[in-house]
Amino acid sequence: MSNSSKKNHILIVEDEDIIRSSLRKLLERHDYVVSDAVSIKSALELFDFSEFSLIISDLRLPGQLGTDLIQLAKPVPVLIMTSYASLRSAVDTMRQGAVDYISKPFDHDEMMVSVRRIIDAPKKAVEVPSGLSLEDYFTRFVLENQAHMSETDLAEKLGISRKSLWQRRNKLGLNRKKAADQSKLIDKLIK
Repeated sequence: MSNSSKKNHILIVEDEDIIRSSLRKLLERHDYVVSDAVSIKSALELFDFSEFSLIISDLRLPGQLGTDLIQLAKPVPVLIMTSYASLRSAVDTMRQGAVDYISKPFDHDEMMVSVRRIIDAPKKAVEVPSGLSLEDYFTRFVLENQAHMSETDLAEKLGISRKSLWQRRNKLGLNRKKAADQSKLIDKLIK
């Protein structure tokens, strides 16, 4: 497969027909070549993962967790979707090496922004240090994304309510208006 066609080739691993079909149609409308499978076992039997520029997988699949694809598909990036979003599962998924984490039902615009960002990004590993606490992850995520995400989107992405987001922000002293000063905290958290 040529590099130009690989750049637009996405594998969906999702056991729910309606979600798999909906995501396939969305991606194809945006000119991506899409292949799909209902399980990791099926994907392994049907495809060479190196042919893809991105794999989008459900977290909970028959027989295996979608996060197993992160190691199986390396260096191909894996985006994880889940109906069971929580801050803890987001942190755990990112620690395992997922490039993004999206709650189902997913917003079409959010999905496409994420897909474009992943495919167009220079290929470097996204690392979430294994020692990063939930609070540190929360702080880092909010500081890195608050400039371009609404409160609703931030809360949804973290798998928490807007009220919980507000409460955690207050507890940690993360004021949206002080974002410029707080961005220095990101550097401390990464080091």
